[in-house]
Amino acid sequence: MSCVHTHILLFSHTSLYRLPVAVVIMIICFVTALLAKLQKDPPRYLNSFIIYILVTIVVEVIAWWYSIHSKRNLIFYNFYAIINFTYLIFLLRSFMINARMISIMGVLMIVYPVLSLINLFLIQGLNTAFNTYTFLSGCIIVVTASICYFYERIKYPGPHSLLKEPAFWVSTGLLFFYTCSPPLTGVLNAISLMPFYNYKTLYFINLMVNIILYLLFSISFICNLIFRRYS
Repeated sequence: MSCVHTHILLFSHTSLYRLPVAVVIMIICFVTALLAKLQKDPPRYLNSFIIYILVTIVVEVIAWWYSIHSKRNLIFYNFYAIINFTYLIFLLRSFMINARMISIMGVLMIVYPVLSLINLFLIQGLNTAFNTYTFLSGCIIVVTASICYFYERIKYPGPHSLLKEPAFWVSTGLLFFYTCSPPLTGVLNAISLMPFYNYKTLYFINLMVNIILYLLFSISFICNLIFRRYS
């Protein structure tokens, strides 16, 4: 998810921000996921993850098109944030082995989108502001769940190396990205008041964070092949 990147496009009028670099990164990751389906024993979550990345790309392209035509694209991200985090809760839940955590994540899959929709329609609005409450609460859930996954894997090590597990790379990417995202997201609703060099700084920081996220996703798709080859 690169909502910071494209949200910045909404306020920018220079050619630098008209290049959807993050979308290109996502497309490369999407192709990697499709190729991973050809390998033996692909990750269990791969089919749903392919759909997730495809939806993300579609949203990013639509929002980018709106931004370069000087149209507000907040409504797409406000809806997408709900879909994004609900899916990530589902995904991280599938990585868990503790029955209590699985139950908690199952409840969050219902409670989170309901509260987010209330925020969308009754509090922060559809297209007047980026729904930071929805995004920041989603970040907290994903980061906490990722930490719980690592705790479980340390406490209950599996028969294989952690580096060979696709879930490890996905959780690492999510933990990194959604730990870095809140400071960037916190300034979104005030970004139109910032000088241009702040646009540029936020753009490159967010781009680097996205590159790392989708690199780790790509490793998760092909990690069995990589580590089988070098083991």
